[in-house]
Amino acid sequence: MKSRSAGQLLRPLACALAVAALSLVLQLATPAASKALLAPGGIRTSKAPAGAGTPVARLPDRPANVPWVLRADRLVLHGSAFRGVVTVRAASGAQRVLKFTARSLDFGDLDLTAGRGRAAMRLRAKPATTSTVQGKDVTLYTQKLSGTLVGLGGEPLPADRSVTVTPDALPPWLSHPAVPTRTITFENVTVSQVAQLSGDMSIAGPTLSVAAG
Repeated sequence: MKSRSAGQLLRPLACALAVAALSLVLQLATPAASKALLAPGGIRTSKAPAGAGTPVARLPDRPANVPWVLRADRLVLHGSAFRGVVTVRAASGAQRVLKFTARSLDFGDLDLTAGRGRAAMRLRAKPATTSTVQGKDVTLYTQKLSGTLVGLGGEPLPADRSVTVTPDALPPWLSHPAVPTRTITFENVTVSQVAQLSGDMSIAGPTLSVAAG
């Protein structure tokens, strides 16, 4: 990030947000914050390819200490598989969550909020861009995923494409015993109470602000 206002905002918040899920944004923004953000629950950055203008961040491979809420105009889970309902341990205690693995994830017009109340921070990608998560083992744990289902790896879509998936509400199309992995696409999606998201995330033109409310 190159905006001066973002840099001024990050300095007083760097320590407070060191273990927050949104620490990836802070570390990308100011080199001075890097050491503080390597605390447990933080992230590790990796260099972007030569000539690339998009920063890349290594997301944590452990449950986050604060909730993430991801919103996107479009979410594509490439080569994904639903691994069932599992229990993870976070700062708030044990949580039942949905587990997905994927070859990669695409988020169109990413809008991410982490934290609660006055500590909540909001990250938005540049409009009309696609943010990606890639890696050897891309994993997503979440308590709730809602949106409009528009692609199911070539399989027929359900009659009602407005879906909400939780550990207690698993639609029959979510997994297919004969097709271990497939690409699933949602529009106008909200991924709520994210417990964990691991991989290398690339965000084009990110802007950071204090979340409203």
